[in-house]
Amino acid sequence: MAPFKFIDDLSGFGFSNNFCVRIDPSIGLTDELLKALYYQLWLPGYFGFNWDALYDCLRDLEWIKHYKVVLIHEVLPAFPEQDLRIYLEVLRDSVLDWVGDTRHELEVVFSVSDKVLVEAVLNDLSDQ
Repeated sequence: MAPFKFIDDLSGFGFSNNFCVRIDPSIGLTDELLKALYYQLWLPGYFGFNWDALYDCLRDLEWIKHYKVVLIHEVLPAFPEQDLRIYLEVLRDSVLDWVGDTRHELEVVFSVSDKVLVEAVLNDLSDQ
């Protein structure tokens, strides 16, 4: 199963009966992203503002009543390569961990224009 979806036009994507979060295209720092996700996903107060805490919370989501949670990226965050690799790994692992679960489904969506880069980063991860 491919962990991510790639869509041409993200303008109206995903909002029908889903809990959708649009990642601000101007985010360029991991701290900004973690803070944005904290507020947009209503993450618990104990959220530690680091990658491990993000993974833990993306694997919980008990406070969200919608079955499907969608993270929409109009553009990839402009992170340094190492941070982008970690972020995509957290997203990939979180999506795959929800497969077959009856409580939630996590969907991560990117623009088609970022597909080559996302797949290259994920391929680098699988080569390690």
